[in-house]
Amino acid sequence: MANLRYKYTTGPISVSENINNIRVLLLNNGTKVHFAKVRILNLDETPKKQVFNELFTINPQSQAKTEYIPTFNTFEVQVLSDSKVVYIWVGGRSGNENLAGNIVLHKDLIIF
Repeated sequence: MANLRYKYTTGPISVSENINNIRVLLLNNGTKVHFAKVRILNLDETPKKQVFNELFTINPQSQAKTEYIPTFNTFEVQVLSDSKVVYIWVGGRSGNENLAGNIVLHKDLIIF
């Protein structure tokens, strides 16, 4: 297993009206294969409950993506990666539309 030492979180996100999926895009800007694990957490429960956990292999100069259909009102996305050249985009969406307030760019992620 790859050493997933770079850890990012969106922090808590309150679901927008009409959200029907959470999309996570992982972009590998490097020249080697890299790995990233995506976790989605339901924050409505106490303690928070992990509802999605998957490891992705990302080829050089390509992307991996996943979508999750939430059934809760507040969520957090965590991404653990083996490299800083893996960039992340997280979005709450309604169909093919991004929902304002539910989009987190790589530069806005919190390192933990």
